[in-house]
Amino acid sequence: MKKALIALFAAVSMVAAVSTVQAADAASGKGTVNKIDAATATVNISHEAIPAIQWPAMTMDFKVANKKLLSGIKVGQAITFGLAKEAKTGYVISHIEPAK
Repeated sequence: MKKALIALFAAVSMVAAVSTVQAADAASGKGTVNKIDAATATVNISHEAIPAIQWPAMTMDFKVANKKLLSGIKVGQAITFGLAKEAKTGYVISHIEPAK
């Protein structure tokens, strides 16, 4: 029983460490939507500088984590968005909403 608890504690600690790393990779930004491509789950955004990941202001295509995120935005709209870093694809939009 003691070995099982130690193994469980080790597993939980590893998950917590991974979550901390992923949280450190998260960033948020502000920008304007230029193009939406639901078929490829991408959105083109002209965004302000994102200091958390040392990106200057630029225009670029982003993959979205879920195509449903694209349903609440329109071309020409000012938006705020969150980025999550994925191991294989780099930064993807984890949430996106109209700017307030």
